[in-house]
Amino acid sequence: MTGKRYARCCFGVLPMVALFASLASAQSTISGQVRDSSGAVMPGVKVEAASEALIERSRTEVTNENGRYTIVDVRPGLYTITFTLPGFSTVKQQVTVPANVSVPVDAEMRIGAVDETVTVEARVATVDVETTVRPQVLTRSDMDALPTARNPQSMGSYTPGVHLNLPDVGGSQQIEQTYMISHGNPSARDTYLLDGMMVNTMQNDGQIQIYIDNALMQEVTYNNANNSVEVTGGGVVANFVPRDGGNEPHGNLFLGWIPSRFVASNIDPTLRNRGVTGQSAVKRIEDFDGSLGGPFKKDKLWFLLSGRKQLTFVQAANSFYLNGQPGVERSYIYSGGLRLTYQINSKNKFAAMWTRDWKTKEQDVVTGGQVADVNPLVSSLERSPKMYYVLQGRWTGTLTPRLLVQAGATLTKLDYNILYHTGVGKTPFTPDWFANAQELDLTLNARSIAGAVNTYSKYDRYLWNTSATYVTGSHQVKFGIQDTFGIAQVDNIANGDAYYQYTNGIPLNILVYNTPTYSKPRLNHDLGIYGTDTWHVGRVSVTAGVRWEYLSAQVDPQSAPAGRFSGGPRNFPKIDCSVIKGMSCFKNWSPRIGFVYDLFGDHKTAVKGGIGKFNSPIATGVVTNFNPMTQRSQTIQWLNRPTTACQSHDPIGCYPHGNGFGDGDIGPNPNPRFGQINGVNLDPHFHREYQWQYNAGVQRELRRGVTMNFIWFHGANYQAIHVDNYAVPSTAWTPFTIYNPLDGTPITVYNLQPAYFGLTPNLHQTNAPQSRRSNVYNGYESSVNARLPHGAFVLAGWTIDRIRDRSCDMNTDPLSTALNDPNSLRYCDQNGELYQDLGRISGIPYRNEFKLQTNVPVKWGLEVNASLYSDPVFSTSYNVNPGNIAQAGAVLAGQVQGYKTVLWPITPTVRYPADCNCPNPGGLVDPGLTQGAETITLVPPGSRLTPRLNQLDLGVRKVFHHDKFTTMGEAQFFNVTNSNAVLTESYTLGSSIKPYVAGAPGGVPTAVLNPRMIRLNVQFKF
Repeated sequence: MTGKRYARCCFGVLPMVALFASLASAQSTISGQVRDSSGAVMPGVKVEAASEALIERSRTEVTNENGRYTIVDVRPGLYTITFTLPGFSTVKQQVTVPANVSVPVDAEMRIGAVDETVTVEARVATVDVETTVRPQVLTRSDMDALPTARNPQSMGSYTPGVHLNLPDVGGSQQIEQTYMISHGNPSARDTYLLDGMMVNTMQNDGQIQIYIDNALMQEVTYNNANNSVEVTGGGVVANFVPRDGGNEPHGNLFLGWIPSRFVASNIDPTLRNRGVTGQSAVKRIEDFDGSLGGPFKKDKLWFLLSGRKQLTFVQAANSFYLNGQPGVERSYIYSGGLRLTYQINSKNKFAAMWTRDWKTKEQDVVTGGQVADVNPLVSSLERSPKMYYVLQGRWTGTLTPRLLVQAGATLTKLDYNILYHTGVGKTPFTPDWFANAQELDLTLNARSIAGAVNTYSKYDRYLWNTSATYVTGSHQVKFGIQDTFGIAQVDNIANGDAYYQYTNGIPLNILVYNTPTYSKPRLNHDLGIYGTDTWHVGRVSVTAGVRWEYLSAQVDPQSAPAGRFSGGPRNFPKIDCSVIKGMSCFKNWSPRIGFVYDLFGDHKTAVKGGIGKFNSPIATGVVTNFNPMTQRSQTIQWLNRPTTACQSHDPIGCYPHGNGFGDGDIGPNPNPRFGQINGVNLDPHFHREYQWQYNAGVQRELRRGVTMNFIWFHGANYQAIHVDNYAVPSTAWTPFTIYNPLDGTPITVYNLQPAYFGLTPNLHQTNAPQSRRSNVYNGYESSVNARLPHGAFVLAGWTIDRIRDRSCDMNTDPLSTALNDPNSLRYCDQNGELYQDLGRISGIPYRNEFKLQTNVPVKWGLEVNASLYSDPVFSTSYNVNPGNIAQAGAVLAGQVQGYKTVLWPITPTVRYPADCNCPNPGGLVDPGLTQGAETITLVPPGSRLTPRLNQLDLGVRKVFHHDKFTTMGEAQFFNVTNSNAVLTESYTLGSSIKPYVAGAPGGVPTAVLNPRMIRLNVQFKF
């Protein structure tokens, strides 16, 4: 995407501002009804909302014929609401307005003197009787008080129903992003907003985000129910509300520090007996963060400047340098940001913001796949600082008290390189290059020789949007348009174009890559046009909307030299929907509706429900199956194998000696067009994947400031991608019986008949039928939100849920195996209905999670606070047979619900373990495995579960006030109970069944929850 095109799009926004509406930003709504003392509605009452949060100081509205009013575009803060009408006493109320909610403020006016004013006690909004959203709101003071890692995902993980893929103890994950999964929605369906504009990058269809400086945020909201038509995805919507400068100079500084001597140990004999030889532990964490803001000119031009340093040194459990010292991942992020807010005149405002990150990672021994490094100096990767930033501008015009228009544009840039250490990369096609590919022992989960594939990434995402909101009578109408576009260029290279796989030091097979790849997908348009209306019928508030989306992506012309396994040189032309009909260029409707019923008419009990269709968010993922430069892998036989893997620490590092690594040592590839265009035939009626989501619940104010919620959730996925290879029919497979080495039960394995091996694929892509591919979520959730006097608060929630997946369509990856493998039917139906003869699933359990956050002032400026995250361990390394992207739904279900598994990779030369419970210990398993390799799942999904992760964090702080200055000293204790829950472990069967038989602890742990640690904090504010 060129700068000229972006400029044209930005200027093209301006003529449209009176016609369309954009994404909701930080703005909330204050609305209500005015009555007199007899209960009659009062039209014509002037309602003014005044706050220091508004650069224009106040907003004004007049009640309609039903006595109703609505004030839109309200930023978070404390507001004074004034109601005036000649002949009646003036009424004033104070209310605290969070972000992204509708705050009900009613008034009763009595006849009185002109100068008489009635002041009503300040109140906190609890039950929202206008909208169906249920956001979790963290104010600036909440973020400063709670013991968390102070990054968006960590703070959001305490939202009920949200699962985090990796726990973040005291900021141990602050350098490497974690991901939120909620109510059956993977993290790719999450939306991240900064000042109301999306900042999801182009990477992984928007799953990755820029690091947003905590000091820039005034408030953060997390919503995971009833997302409006203003966003595409049905996952978590995280809205980061930035601070404005304000009319008075102000600043804050946070200094947080964890030295190694403040970190305990949690490795016990049980873990040592499982093979853990070191401690996963923090060596040092630093988080220095601050902002400075104020006016360049009062009521006219405000500024806010921020900066942050994050440093994390984390020791890996089973990684060691040659001198025996534990491997340490050293990572840094330096951030800076600037925000300007300009009040052009009484009706027009403009805000601009820029935030920039510099990220360095020296050795990825912890975050580089959760594996143990034999020598981190050669087998890990490093990341050098490139270009991360967000640049955005936004214009807001309150043209009349009833009409608000907005327009904005954003550029989100994410460029980085992840590379070998100096000297590890070798010249292609030399003996050193062949021999120095990565080696990975699947049983020990240990890597050596070299790191993973080297990546050069360039992601640019441009966005523009524009908006209009009109309030009239009992309606609040909104129309909007937004468009995003950009590039997702990724180059990949690797030593040997492969990695060599072992089990307990015994060579197994080779996973080959189609590298080098120079991939150039492009998003042309992700266009959304929507309209929504909220109207009232008695006590019922209905919000109905529809979103029309157009998505177009393409692959730019690409070239690459020959690879070891992909042939070449390779030159590929542009691919778009004019070349392959139906490849993107989707046009879809997404209707959504929600209702709120004010049960008793007192704004204290609301019955809420919603139904919505959500299209799966896509950037360039839709072109993956047609892009020959997408990095792919293929398992093939290792013929002339060396006798053992490299297991030693010799003086030059871990280096393989002997033969067995050249081209003559590798078997044939079952996909003869691996790395080439396979000519996928696309169904002309192919559709975009989507979900229907349903929920219903009750929200009740138990007392002033205390609200309880109960909600039921249901969701289902439709029209997943399915690829058939017509060249290899189902009759091409021959059943063969092997035996489960764990318990001796027979397993049917399908061998490809030799006549069908290596045929040129004849691929057809369509949508999977719901009878063969489905993913269904059910959950129940209760929560309490208590905002109490003196700044105390309690946020708590409990969720019990379940995902059941069916992946019984034998889907294939057209860029890899290209085989519709019937071996994938084993345990394919978690409903317990299809193909149970190949592997019976007796039932999928419900699992539950509990969250708690609280801060309580005690006396003498002392405050105590706590955070509790209690959830099944997210099963990061969970996989299924055959363990590729074709069964993403089953992988998601297993990861979120914490399934353990046991995988058994077999080749024609693999033998049964000598201690197996089978008829033929030590014998060959399946010498007729023509396709070369299979991965067999040995235990049913849900039959073995990960342990519960109970992370309790506590804090104590002392607050000192000095005139306009506030100082806070604090000690925070993370993982107070010193839990040592195993986060990742090996699931691959090796030469012995002992770790995996029923009742055994499992494979070798490669990551353990970080132990207890203490962070000392100092905060300054003025």
